[in-house]
Amino acid sequence: MQNLVLTRIDDRLIHGQVMTAWIKNKGADQVVIVDDGTANDEYMIEVLEMAIPEEIAIGIFTKEEGVQFFSQGLEAPTILLVKGPDVLNYLVDHGIEITEVDVGGMGTRKDRSVLYKNISTSVDENQQFKQLIAKNVNVFIQVMPQDKPADVAKFLD
Repeated sequence: MQNLVLTRIDDRLIHGQVMTAWIKNKGADQVVIVDDGTANDEYMIEVLEMAIPEEIAIGIFTKEEGVQFFSQGLEAPTILLVKGPDVLNYLVDHGIEITEVDVGGMGTRKDRSVLYKNISTSVDENQQFKQLIAKNVNVFIQVMPQDKPADVAKFLD
């Protein structure tokens, strides 16, 4: 998709690392979050709007709204942030062109085990990654722009 400069999974969504390094690196003018829980949480919306630099536009959508938004095309360089791979499968299955996904932050939880360094995934999330890869999406781990990308497929077996 034209102007989709980064699609990133990060369960923290917006934090200093994303805002400083990735916005500069990708030349993004807007950040779009697709997450049902966040889109329905007025407090979190306010927090995220305050966390982003003033000159950067932000949109926070449910999965369905995300499909509508991306279906119209992107006029500005855009970073897409989601908390997990399930949302990306939903978007791709609904006609949104996503060619690559950066797995940037998936923290430890009871249902997760270490996939690679500080990235932890559940059995279901690993299946979601396999589905994305089967749809010809390049899925890699790259926490910071200067890091060398690591192919997620190598760690799924």
